[in-house]
Amino acid sequence: MRIVRMPRLRGAARLGFLGTAFLLGGCATATPWQVPYNISVLHSSAPVEAQKAPHNAHAVLQMASVSAPSWLDTNAYQYHLLYQNPQMLLSYRDARWVGTPAEMLDMRLLQHLQQSQHWKAVLSGQSSGAAQYVLRLHLNNFVVNFTAPQAGQALIAGTATLLNAHNYQVIAQHAFQESVPLKTASAAGGAAAMTQASSYFVGAVSAWVDQDQ
Repeated sequence: MRIVRMPRLRGAARLGFLGTAFLLGGCATATPWQVPYNISVLHSSAPVEAQKAPHNAHAVLQMASVSAPSWLDTNAYQYHLLYQNPQMLLSYRDARWVGTPAEMLDMRLLQHLQQSQHWKAVLSGQSSGAAQYVLRLHLNNFVVNFTAPQAGQALIAGTATLLNAHNYQVIAQHAFQESVPLKTASAAGGAAAMTQASSYFVGAVSAWVDQDQ
């Protein structure tokens, strides 16, 4: 049997190799991705409140495009190792999202509101139809936090604002935050937890805007 020996690394080269090996080891590792991760689900995740008989059927709601800070304007799969360096935001090398967090949540929330039957119509931010209400959602956080080598949680946080579409006066505003523990400390486990957290998040925002119109 032929034995292949690794070349000896010195100085900066050796440190770079060890740093790469560290990032590829431990809890925050990912197998090479075949397709990007998504937070969409095949079945409806609407809460019971969203399935009541329509009571806003006369009103039209327009949902502005979800906004987010610049550090979330990427499809990189971002995470924290809170037990090691809470301030450092890391990204998987071999895993990514299908779109930016704002884009993914925009699609889920719009679909959820349109299927809730609480409104005469729910328009996207690009629609030109007349609406009585405008919903704005600013995403503050969308990250997987590893609290230990084999434990962590997916976190989604944001602020929703409901406005009068005629004069843009604020009707109500509310902050939302959802977190779901990871079943496995991996990119796939984080994506599964993020999908569930987004279901809770979207359901909570939808129920709130239905009540506060």
